[in-house]
Amino acid sequence: MSAGKIVVTTCVYDQADILPDFLQWCLDLGVDLVVAQDMGSTDGGQDVLQRFASTGKVTWFTIPDRDTKKYNSGDALAALARDKYQAGWIILCDVDEFLCPVDADLASILRDAESDGYSMISVPCHNMTGPIMTPGQRATETLTLRIDKPVVETAAQQISGELPVPYIFIRHPPHTIVRASAFRGYMPGAHEVEGSWGKNGDIGRLRFLHYPLRGYDKFEQKIDNTAAWFANNQHLEDWWGWHWRRWIRLRDAGRLREEYESQFAGPVRAQELVQERTCTVDETVAGWRRQRWSRPGFGATPKQEAHNTPLGIGALTGQDRTDI
Repeated sequence: MSAGKIVVTTCVYDQADILPDFLQWCLDLGVDLVVAQDMGSTDGGQDVLQRFASTGKVTWFTIPDRDTKKYNSGDALAALARDKYQAGWIILCDVDEFLCPVDADLASILRDAESDGYSMISVPCHNMTGPIMTPGQRATETLTLRIDKPVVETAAQQISGELPVPYIFIRHPPHTIVRASAFRGYMPGAHEVEGSWGKNGDIGRLRFLHYPLRGYDKFEQKIDNTAAWFANNQHLEDWWGWHWRRWIRLRDAGRLREEYESQFAGPVRAQELVQERTCTVDETVAGWRRQRWSRPGFGATPKQEAHNTPLGIGALTGQDRTDI
């Protein structure tokens, strides 16, 4: 049984710092096609998309309308993946979210899920932290602390912005992988999906690693971009993007640098987090990046040497450590 064509859909907005890693990760993972919608990037992201489009495994276009009342990005991308590109499975995620198989290659896991009657798979998403980054460092190499025990915020905390821990330790909602033939539509926020048939649940074999903080300049830029997005979509309810609304308020109050620096953990604090089992050292993406990009040739196919993973890259299934 074939898992069918695996298509990733994503939106890109001034993320050129992590976009090459994301696209290459998807291709090395065995994804058949990435369908990307650019939201108006001005940082070179469109050039990155165009370079990867030459592989034939990435296609992209610019967003036709920024008003979410007129255009629903998640549903439109899924329909495109299903109807134009004949997707078997659709994976909607952000550019800073890296899908990680835990115990086998992605296609095998999806085939097994299909055999077990799943048409919708809920995939937990873990925020990544570590030492505060210095100029020139990459989040995908530097941030190797996977947060396994996040705090679940309350609705009141979302609205007030008064959080009990730094935001990076707040739970990030899961994403959903869906059979294209079962897809009916994403729920508000696009973290859940409505399907027409099949089981829905976490199969325990996949996770996302999330890298939302990749330098203060990128953090500032994202907040500015999101503020402009809210200006175009004033109808959105207060819960939508509550964390970005909070950061916009902190920016306006002159507290953004303090907020940014609180999201990281130095060596002593990192050791404590691991010992108390809040975090696990996870070098899945960091190890892959060191191997992948040390090889000459942009976009070259990695060697298929046996290294405990189906793709021959030691980092493509989870590499967890309990020490630092």
